[in-house]
Amino acid sequence: MGSQLDLDQGGTFRQRHQVYLGPSVGWIEAPLTSILRITTAGTITVLGGNTLITVNVNGAVTIQLPPAKGNAAGAGGVPGTFMATPIVIVDIGGFATANPITINAAGAETIDGQASVSLSSNYGAFTLQPDVINGGWTLIQ
Repeated sequence: MGSQLDLDQGGTFRQRHQVYLGPSVGWIEAPLTSILRITTAGTITVLGGNTLITVNVNGAVTIQLPPAKGNAAGAGGVPGTFMATPIVIVDIGGFATANPITINAAGAETIDGQASVSLSSNYGAFTLQPDVINGGWTLIQ
């Protein structure tokens, strides 16, 4: 897996756009498409800003989600943390039935009330919507 930070050498595709968050905050740059490709087994900690995570691994994969809650400084202080951008996680390799993909919420946050969820259907996908006000994730697909 390439670096999620080093855009020149990481091989992580990122596309960004401008989003208007109202007169108090104004325009911010937000992720439109940011693909993280997982090709090795193990635990992967996802950084904020990723929108699509593809998993192509014939082995155990655990995905640690970033915090969903926006920064305590508020939208005026750190506006990028208040972008409620969904994350899509897809088993593109077709190995999830034999090797379920475990998805963990950050810290005390939850995913629909659970600490983790498991993607166990070959070629299956989850779409997770962050709750930037209260923290946690909601499965919307």
